[in-house]
Amino acid sequence: MPHITLEYSTNLADVPELAVAFGALHAALAPVGPFAIDDFKSRAHPTAAYAVGDGTGTRAYAHLTVGVLDRRDADVQRQVADVALAWLEATFAGHLGGVDADLTVEVREMRAALYRKTRVRPEGAP
Repeated sequence: MPHITLEYSTNLADVPELAVAFGALHAALAPVGPFAIDDFKSRAHPTAAYAVGDGTGTRAYAHLTVGVLDRRDADVQRQVADVALAWLEATFAGHLGGVDADLTVEVREMRAALYRKTRVRPEGAP
């Protein structure tokens, strides 16, 4: 926890190294929750079939969804959204390739009563 999904249009010119960028996002969000770094899970999905505005390809987007358990209060969720949007702006600045881009964040509550987690380790691992 949190679960983070980044979706972005493929007309962004030069997507940054996302594995490194996700590490920076995890570090920025960890104290907000507080969240344990080991519990973050992030992934990215480039989207080739999309339309922004009139669909001419002159606009782009990057949307970050952050799922947190519903026991986090509204103030923490707002802080998560603010930190995540600042990360999106910093991460994608300079990677727009001359297109206007909408950068958006949504914090979603995951129902703690229905969330399950287990960690499977290789045999012999500590």
